[in-house]
Amino acid sequence: MHIIGVIIALATAVFWIGKAAGGVNNIANAASTLQNMPRRNRFRKNASKRGIDLIDNPLEAATILMVCTARLSDYAHQHDGLISDSAKGNIVAALRKHMQISIPESEDLLTHMSWASQDLALPEVALVPMANILTKNINRAEALDLSDMLTAISHADGTPNTDQESFVAHFRDRVGLNG
Repeated sequence: MHIIGVIIALATAVFWIGKAAGGVNNIANAASTLQNMPRRNRFRKNASKRGIDLIDNPLEAATILMVCTARLSDYAHQHDGLISDSAKGNIVAALRKHMQISIPESEDLLTHMSWASQDLALPEVALVPMANILTKNINRAEALDLSDMLTAISHADGTPNTDQESFVAHFRDRVGLNG
């Protein structure tokens, strides 16, 4: 009889130790879930976004505006929105000179921003959101420099057309350079 009592006591002890271990495991899983919550929330926030909606960096916003200026050229209109080699060269040179990034980094940034903005039906659509990002992050002198860069890019394929001139003028208005 005593042996049965000892076996029952051991079985009960093993049962409760197993339950306690499961509880500790559940607490560890909950802690891990809470630890990953900020990363998961960032992913959820960006999961439904694409293209220029993902841009929140002033360097990327400036590059998007340069790409849009180049896409408004007559060359781009004749070649299904492709940017000419001279415009690409001007963008890379501007990024190197004014943003102090290397040639490979500037070429990668140009490629990435060209891809991010490829779905825009009209390049002008990017002006307001990109200008909003820039006005929060750059000063007047930097905005003037960017305006000069956009003007130089508009001259990459010869004389700028009215769309390019209008785009640069709207940028200047949007960032408060014309007032």
